[in-house]
Amino acid sequence: MTNWLIKRLGQAALTVIVVFHLTFLLVRMMPGNPVEAMMAQVLEQYPGDPATARQIVELQLNVQPEEPLHSQYLNYMGSLLQGDLGYSISQNASVNQILAEALPWTVFYMSIAMVITFVSSICLGAIMAYYEGSTFDTVMTGVAVIESSTPYYVAALLLSFIFAYQLEWFPTGARYPGGVDIGLNLPFVFGALHHAALPIISLIVTGAAASLSMRGNSISVLGADHIRVARLRGLPPTRIALRYVMRNALLPLYTGLLLTVGFMIGGSIILEDIFSYRGMGWYMFEGVNNRDYPLMMGGFMIICITVVIAMIIADITYSRIDPRATAEGNNREVYGSSTGVPLRTQFTRYVRRLIGQTDGERSEHGSTRHEFIGEETPVAVDRREEIYRKLDRSVFAPIKIILSDWRGSVGFSIIAAFFAIGFIGPLFVYDPTTTFETWISPVDAGLDHPLGTTNTGVDILSLMVHGTTPVLIMIITGAIATVFIGVSVGTVAGFRGGTADRILMTICDIVISIPGLPLIIVIAAIVEPRHPAMVGAVLSIAAWGGLGRSIRSEVLKVRGYEYVEASRAIGIGTAPIILRDILPNIWPYILINLANNARNIIFASVALYYLGFLPVSSQNWGVVLNNAEEAGALYTLDQVHFIIAPIVFIILLSMGLILLAQSLDRISNPRIRARHAKSVDDNDPT
Repeated sequence: MTNWLIKRLGQAALTVIVVFHLTFLLVRMMPGNPVEAMMAQVLEQYPGDPATARQIVELQLNVQPEEPLHSQYLNYMGSLLQGDLGYSISQNASVNQILAEALPWTVFYMSIAMVITFVSSICLGAIMAYYEGSTFDTVMTGVAVIESSTPYYVAALLLSFIFAYQLEWFPTGARYPGGVDIGLNLPFVFGALHHAALPIISLIVTGAAASLSMRGNSISVLGADHIRVARLRGLPPTRIALRYVMRNALLPLYTGLLLTVGFMIGGSIILEDIFSYRGMGWYMFEGVNNRDYPLMMGGFMIICITVVIAMIIADITYSRIDPRATAEGNNREVYGSSTGVPLRTQFTRYVRRLIGQTDGERSEHGSTRHEFIGEETPVAVDRREEIYRKLDRSVFAPIKIILSDWRGSVGFSIIAAFFAIGFIGPLFVYDPTTTFETWISPVDAGLDHPLGTTNTGVDILSLMVHGTTPVLIMIITGAIATVFIGVSVGTVAGFRGGTADRILMTICDIVISIPGLPLIIVIAAIVEPRHPAMVGAVLSIAAWGGLGRSIRSEVLKVRGYEYVEASRAIGIGTAPIILRDILPNIWPYILINLANNARNIIFASVALYYLGFLPVSSQNWGVVLNNAEEAGALYTLDQVHFIIAPIVFIILLSMGLILLAQSLDRISNPRIRARHAKSVDDNDPT
């Protein structure tokens, strides 16, 4: 244990060092050099005196603007080692003081929301899985899908519109009421909760995706022997669901909980901007927007160190939740290497077996000698019949199973409708440059303008239809890239263990430790992505690290199953075991994450366009939302249709993705497929 802990701490230190260097370089590569931006700001205070302005910048940034990059780096590191994060010109205060004041407020409301969401989600998800297919499961799944389909910032906009601007029940623009003594007294505590209530509620009502993930994980556990024993003992269903099912399905969500620490700060940028809540996110937004180099670097460092500590805690406490997934000891041995066959060769052999070829050479009598087992089997006579049988089991039967489930049919219909809207719809609506009378309400416009018009007289339905295509391209590119990289890294790391695991998890830690939304903002400022596919690729950069770690935690459990050990014992290689034994058992979790990442791509892209950090090359839902907010649609009922339209489109597409993923877990998990495929193919031997 001691040796593993030393190695893990060394890995954590390396992660912090690499993250610091990456962020230092990325910030320096942003257009509008931070030093030049600060020089311009200081020159406004000292016009005609560039020498004084340069001295002030050098003093506040701890760098010499005309020196080479490596010299500036060494000077900054020297100050950093002394605990000096520099001086923020945009806020006219030291970065140490700003972060020390802002961080507790973000942790305050985020922690409350996170704990409530996590505890309620894991309990609810376990019970939903135990009563799979019941009315309770159906109703709660529907509620969870609607909630998780709503971005937290959309909920924030709606809550602020209703409760802050219309009813005036909750304040915005402050962290606590004025005129009260700061301290542990009831007026201050209740006042702080009152000011943080809308951000907290925004996160809680949109955090139901965890219950869907918990449900998918729990379904995989329900067929285990210990669950059957618990039922035979006559234990109450609620106790079985909460104690036995929940405990074994909790590990990936527990990992996600600790990784949420990074989101608590990095993801709070847009939420705190909406409510003008001066926490860490608000100051990060100001730092990026004003190219405030010291403030940006200070924020990156705080988030990085916090996330690294959380990941160490997750690794140490894995075994407390699931003893099969220990973080050290025997479970860290190198798996899949006993055969001594290169991975490329193993994968090639597996592909050949899939298409009907053989590992060994054909004998003169028309038989095939298998390399691993050594027994001879006749060569198939009718390849067409075999191919059809495989297609029937792998393609036709799953499609029938999906469409027989209300989740699959509804989700598939919604997604198909959006693809039709995105790629065919523009032929049947107005061109988005055509203008009409301004601010026509949907009630007054009728069928001519079913969603009304904007403040510039543009038909809102035309904006939404033309904006659907780039959103779909971003989703396809970003979600597939995220899931492919995350699953590949997590599966290999969890199965092989050893050095490969440490290297891959260090890379994941580096990706996770950099705050996602600020990182994307910085990269977007550097590459200025304009094509939707490029935007999707940029959004995937910061998303796959957490998925890789979660997939690894699932593989740590599955690789200890008896049939996996049996496959290794008879000499089957790493690639076939992963593809045939590991992935089918974690596929429900992968599919849920595919939907969640597709949903996250929607949420992140709309958020960045709403904040104005992505270049506007075409109309999309985020641009429409930004234009609606700038037009004042958030503050009056007469114009609210402008901001409601993109919100409804975002929620509906997210709902379709989640419903489809919920249906896919029925065919991807071997137990669920065996139970449901009988009605489709009685001859299926699965």
